[in-house]
Amino acid sequence: MKRKIFWAIVLAAFAGISWQALRALGEIDKHPGKVWLHRCNSLEKLQEKHAQYPNFEVDLVYRNDGVFDVTHDSLESINLNFAAYLENVQNDTSHIWLDVKNLTKANARAMKLSLDSLLLRYNISKKRLIIESRNWQELGTFTRDGYFTSCYVDYDKPSRLSNGEIQQAIKQLQKVVTSGNVCALSFAGWWYDDIKQAFANQPIALLTWEHRKNQFELFFSARGKRMIEDPQLQVILVKDKGHYHR
Repeated sequence: MKRKIFWAIVLAAFAGISWQALRALGEIDKHPGKVWLHRCNSLEKLQEKHAQYPNFEVDLVYRNDGVFDVTHDSLESINLNFAAYLENVQNDTSHIWLDVKNLTKANARAMKLSLDSLLLRYNISKKRLIIESRNWQELGTFTRDGYFTSCYVDYDKPSRLSNGEIQQAIKQLQKVVTSGNVCALSFAGWWYDDIKQAFANQPIALLTWEHRKNQFELFFSARGKRMIEDPQLQVILVKDKGHYHR
């Protein structure tokens, strides 16, 4: 009898996991407006993945000569100008998340004017961009001119923080939200539950990245299911390195 019960439990668990896996497989590539490609920092990766991921994230450093340099590291350049991306997508409807690494009070106005000029050159609407930075104060320069902006939330994992530290982080983010300088908060997926609970009824968009998960892993997880069904959470970045990852 005990053996029968054991095998019944095993079979039930297997059936449940199998159903969840099939459900996750069925969701892959069904949400291109919400599931975007993380770290698309080469034109080769853009071209390889563009049909599957029409919307994507790029890391940028603004240089003193007015160039938006595509790189994840401000000290390193691969000599790839963001203008090349705009040239590639000017005839479609792609949206681009710009993770700007070095926005400051000193360069905010020049950076916006340079971006304005690029969009005008390629006839691309600013509504197709997300401008993200840790410097939420200076993002107001972009927000007030109609850009969609997001404050990069860079706190440690909640699991490594005390309840008091988490509440202090939420208090600081509340200051960001009420400032009017940004349209959204963007954060690693492990902050989703805490930030969603704190800001569910406030007029702020949420953006996240599950950069260690591919689409299947995202949809297979309980958190991923909640994320995909949450209209306040507008974008989820996922991992898909392809052959040309930088």
